Amino acid sequence: MVIRGAHGAVIVGVDGSQDATTGLAWALRHAQVAGLSVCVVHAWLPDDGQGPSGYDNVRIIRDRALTERAAKERVHRSMTAATAYVPIGRSLVTPIVVRGDAGAVLVELSRDGAQIVVGATGSGALPGILTPALGSTSRFALRHAWCPVTVVPSARLRHESLPHAYDSVPSARMAL
Repeated sequence: MVIRGAHGAVIVGVDGSQDATTGLAWALRHAQVAGLSVCVVHAWLPDDGQGPSGYDNVRIIRDRALTERAAKERVHRSMTAATAYVPIGRSLVTPIVVRGDAGAVLVELSRDGAQIVVGATGSGALPGILTPALGSTSRFALRHAWCPVTVVPSARLRHESLPHAYDSVPSARMAL
């Protein structure tokens, strides 16, 4: 697999998760300061109905894009959500949608990129269950990338699960 288009750019993997959106917002700000362009990448795989090896009738259910159109929509939603926190400004932002495994796609793009940015965990993380500190794609990128990798910490692990809008909600004991 040869994927090009990320020469000297900050490569950001997005999957629709909150951690990926946080990573994209961080990457947009970093790219503005460093004067770099940003490639927003989503890798998708069709649902072939096959489970992991050794389990013929079992499928791992993950929240992932199954078509190119769904992948493009996911990139668009991630960019919209991240730019609510950090405006794009003058940065050149290029969406890239590629059919393939997310980790392999990011590593291939890292050959030309300046940096990879990923969220700590992704769409495979199950809330309320022992969520790992790093998702599988983040771990793969850290092991195999050709350029520096930044893993943006998860808000869940920092106990910042409530948006700031809830800070102004009075508690039940306060007089209105």
